[in-house]
Amino acid sequence: MDCSGFMYWCLMQMGYKRALAELRSFLKRHDFIKINRFFCKDFVFIHEHKQTFKYWHFINKPVPGCILVVVFPDGNGHCMFIDKIIKNDKNNTVLRVIDSTQYPHKNDTRTGTGIGIGEIEINNGVYNSNNQSLPIRKADIYFVSPQK
Repeated sequence: MDCSGFMYWCLMQMGYKRALAELRSFLKRHDFIKINRFFCKDFVFIHEHKQTFKYWHFINKPVPGCILVVVFPDGNGHCMFIDKIIKNDKNNTVLRVIDSTQYPHKNDTRTGTGIGIGEIEINNGVYNSNNQSLPIRKADIYFVSPQK
């Protein structure tokens, strides 16, 4: 299961059906949705129209339980739940996240791919997955809090 599929499944299990319906409806109206869920890159467009959403709030700082969405310049991205804020100062944020990935993070519970918990870093808008197989790169970073 990819990261956005995992995110969708978790939100359904936790009862965020109105938030997911609002998101699907918005994406369908704008011909963005290709299947019955979202992708990370959709959040660039969603953020541009954030004032139209009742059940999705973009926040400035990470908080446990919110969603971190990272979108790279090539359109690829990654989304994850924030489990714990390890460090959060002006230039450096270290977060423990819960996600589904093929690239485990630092101090990860996974030995391979799939669902697990690990640590990522954000330094002045630069995302570091803490995996040597992936480059450290600039990204659009969104902290999103869905509402029931």
